[in-house]
Amino acid sequence: MKKIVIVGGGVVGWFTAALLAKRHSKSNLQIALVESPEVPILGVGESTIPQLGDMLSWLDVDEKAWMKGTRSIYKLGNDFVGWNSETDKNHVTDHWNAPKSQRQFYHFSLTHRDGVFKKSFYNKLKQEDFFYDNNGKFGVDNKSYDYALQLVRDGVISVEDVAEYTCDQYHFAMKNKSPYDMEDDLLTGDLRSYAWHVDAERFPVIVREQVALPLGVEWIQGYVHKINKSDDGNVSSLDLKDGSTIEGDIFVDCTGFHRLLMKQMPTRWKQLNHLPTQSAIVAPVKYKDPYKEMRPYTQSYAQKNGWNFIIPLYSRMGSGYIFDKNSEDADSARERFIKYWDGYDFIKEPRLIEWESGWYEDAWVKNVVGVGTGQGFVDPMEANSIYVAQSCIQILDQILQKYTHMDIPEISKKAYSKHQQKLEKQISDFISYHFTLSKRQDSPMWKKWGNNSEDAIKNWQEYRSPRGYTGRNIFLDYQWAQQQLYLDHFDDYCDIQINESLMPLAQANFDFIKNKGEALSEYAPHIYDYLREKMYDGATYSEVLEDDLH
Repeated sequence: MKKIVIVGGGVVGWFTAALLAKRHSKSNLQIALVESPEVPILGVGESTIPQLGDMLSWLDVDEKAWMKGTRSIYKLGNDFVGWNSETDKNHVTDHWNAPKSQRQFYHFSLTHRDGVFKKSFYNKLKQEDFFYDNNGKFGVDNKSYDYALQLVRDGVISVEDVAEYTCDQYHFAMKNKSPYDMEDDLLTGDLRSYAWHVDAERFPVIVREQVALPLGVEWIQGYVHKINKSDDGNVSSLDLKDGSTIEGDIFVDCTGFHRLLMKQMPTRWKQLNHLPTQSAIVAPVKYKDPYKEMRPYTQSYAQKNGWNFIIPLYSRMGSGYIFDKNSEDADSARERFIKYWDGYDFIKEPRLIEWESGWYEDAWVKNVVGVGTGQGFVDPMEANSIYVAQSCIQILDQILQKYTHMDIPEISKKAYSKHQQKLEKQISDFISYHFTLSKRQDSPMWKKWGNNSEDAIKNWQEYRSPRGYTGRNIFLDYQWAQQQLYLDHFDDYCDIQINESLMPLAQANFDFIKNKGEALSEYAPHIYDYLREKMYDGATYSEVLEDDLH
């Protein structure tokens, strides 16, 4: 194996190139990336999860530097509004001003074992408290979150208040505060307590210029005109539009929804049929008042025929309307989206994006590897896109490390595919439960997809599963249970496991989280003030936007 050719740039392509170049810097492995200037990057703003920090730390990229370059802000969670309410919300302010009873905030705080309740305030929690139970077994079964659920059952904590009792981030998010103070002390906990919102068009430039090119990645700008195969079905080379030919040993498909290489390989596409939405109208939106609108969390707001997302960046907001094309056509969806933002200015005209939900049965076929949306895609909800790509890149790297000097066996290719299918299935289940657990019945879409008690049981089983902790699951275990609460399926079959003698200590713990989080959030600076002073050299959001537009 001498040369790997990556087809497609964007976030996924350049992350793949950068990580492989970093990990194989001492070998003779050549890495080339073919990127077409004719194909635009797809994205209006990207929401991420904390695991992205692992990738960036591997690449040794300075956080503040890449955040500034990608117009990023911190993300403290995801606020869901209206997923169990039939009240019409036709304008963005209807969601922003919705009552607390219609919203639920999902955060990044980890479930720990209940033995922690017995620790003194002066005992700092260790990583083992989050990943091992009281008997030292890997996987938390003695879940601290069970005690919060018991307090909900006892009427001590209301469903709408559960987030502020179980995480540090809630009050910071609701008050638009920074997780750092002006002395750069982290106020929200040091174990994956935040993620980021990034500009999907600027992110690959940072990775390309700071990591990939300095490590020797060959950047080829050109349009792939023809894919050449050898007699055994492997791709041998690519002919570009300018007449040049690129040869390689492994070809990595990072062309997103185009799936330029994967479509030429002998593998079947597995279509998903248990999600209602496969279309979107998207556009970037100007701020009116960053103190009110620069919210350090993703916003996922339900509608009659789908849902709206809002992803605030430093210079603007990214937004979209994800809709069921069987309930609403594209023209109607575009009109609805424009009315939703009435009074606000679009930076670019709203555009239509469509996709197929599903994945290839074989994500690695012959010498072609699908990475990110190149091998499959479910839905943009829950910030899964970059994480899926990250998972692909990690496993690809592990296999290449093992088989650098010999042919890669079919069993390793199958393992790669199996892992990605398992991940995509988990994502598709979690996202589908947002619809199927809802009790909304106010439109044909919700009547068809909502109120499925069988899925409620499956959802609860995911919470109880021993795999439900960081490391084996893209979603934290408590998030399945919190979804169960929010969508009003917390009934008799939802078993919880507690030690009654620890209940007073548990309540004291949750009271402390709420009170400390509320007090810290009052002390913390506004997210805009912090970013302007500490990251953007005093430049206002409008100055940064003006610079971007020119």
